[in-house]
Amino acid sequence: MSSISDKLGQKYFDLEAARVDASPTEIIITNDEGSTYYIVNHDELTNELLLQGFKKVGNEE
Repeated sequence: MSSISDKLGQKYFDLEAARVDASPTEIIITNDEGSTYYIVNHDELTNELLLQGFKKVGNEE
């Protein structure tokens, strides 16, 4: 069983930097009102992450 930190990967402190690195098939998430961001694949955005307070951040620009 993988831990949440395994699913999250690299931490970003700037949304624009995360947007640059994210592919069109990935989702940017945050759980602290936008201080840090993570890029995950669609299949990694699980109920476990949602229950931990993670939310999608719009990356469609």
